[in-house]
Amino acid sequence: MEKIIAEGKALYREDERLYIAKGYTIYKSSDKEGEWEIDGKIADRKYALLSRFSRLLNRLLRIEVSSMVILDDGTRVLSAKKGIFVAKPGNKRYMKTFHVSRGNKPMNITLDGEGNLYFGEYFLNGRFGDKEREEVHIYRSEDNGESWQICYTFPKNTIRHIHGIFYDPYTDRLWVTTGDRDDESMIASTADGFKTVEIHKHGSQRYRAVTLLFYKDHIVYGTDTEHEINHIYSIDRKSGKESRLAVLPGSVLMAVQNGDCAVLSTAVEPSKINSDPYATIWYSKDGLAWNEIYKARKDRYSMRYFQYGRIAFPHGAVSENDLVFSGHALENIDNKIVLEKIES
Repeated sequence: MEKIIAEGKALYREDERLYIAKGYTIYKSSDKEGEWEIDGKIADRKYALLSRFSRLLNRLLRIEVSSMVILDDGTRVLSAKKGIFVAKPGNKRYMKTFHVSRGNKPMNITLDGEGNLYFGEYFLNGRFGDKEREEVHIYRSEDNGESWQICYTFPKNTIRHIHGIFYDPYTDRLWVTTGDRDDESMIASTADGFKTVEIHKHGSQRYRAVTLLFYKDHIVYGTDTEHEINHIYSIDRKSGKESRLAVLPGSVLMAVQNGDCAVLSTAVEPSKINSDPYATIWYSKDGLAWNEIYKARKDRYSMRYFQYGRIAFPHGAVSENDLVFSGHALENIDNKIVLEKIES
C-alpha cells in the first residue's frame, strides 16, 4: 500500500527523519508528522533559479540533486548538477567545494570506514562503440568534503566511466563498478584507498553493474545493460562463484540496503531486448530471495529528452516494514516521494 508523502526527491533517511530536495532547497522532516523545515539551500544561483521553473525544464536540463551523505559531526554533503556541495553543522547554505567539469554529476558519493569521501567521474566519454576513451578519475576528500584530490585514474581507453564506489563493512574495502562495453565493465576493489586496485570480475555485460550490496558471505548486484536480459547476481566471497538469482525486466540503476533488507529498482530505457514499460522495485530480506513489490509505468514524455523512467532510493530507504522512494518520469509519481508498506 503506497502513500505519497511529499513532492520532490528523497535523499537521506535516518531513524524517523527524512531529508528531501525540492528544487535546490533541502528540507527535513520535523518532529511533527507531515511537517517540514528548511535544512538549507544550495548556493548555485543559475541552477537554483532554473529549478523553480517547470518540472519538464528540470528534466530536460537534468537539474537534480542526486545523492546525500551526512557525516558524524552533522556535515551534509550532496551532489547536484555540475558540483559537490557541503553544509557544515548548523549552516543552512550548501557551498560548492568541487566543480564537475566532465559530465553532469557523479552517480554517488560514498564514505569509507575512516571518514574519507569518494566519488568517481561519470560522463559520456564517447558513444558505446567508440574505441577512444579519455582517462577517468576517482576523487577523495579527507576533510569532510571541503577539498577533493584525484586518488586514482583509469588510463585512456580502459573504461567509459565509473558507475559507483561503495564501502564494504565486512572487509573494510572500497568497491568500484565501471562500464559500459564488455571490456570496460568491471567489478573491482581496493584495501588501501586506491593505491592498488584488484579486479574481481571483468569482460562481460553480466559484470556491468551500478550498485553493489554487501552480505557476510556474498555480494549482490543487478546488471545495467540494454544489450542483454538483465539479472540479479550474487558472488560468493570465498569461491568467487556467480549465481543468477532473478530475471529482471530492465536495467538496474539503484539499489540500497539496511542490514540484510535490500531493494533495487529497474528503469525504463530504450532497448529492443528490455522493452517493459514499467519501472519496478524488487525486495529481499537476505539478498538471495527477491520479489517484485511495486511497479509504475513510464509517462508519456520522450525518454531521449525528458529522462528514463526510474525509481530512486534515499540512503536508509528500506526497513522490514516499509520503504521510501522517489519517482522520475513515471505516471502519477514523477517528482513525488512515496512511502510503501512492505508485507511480511
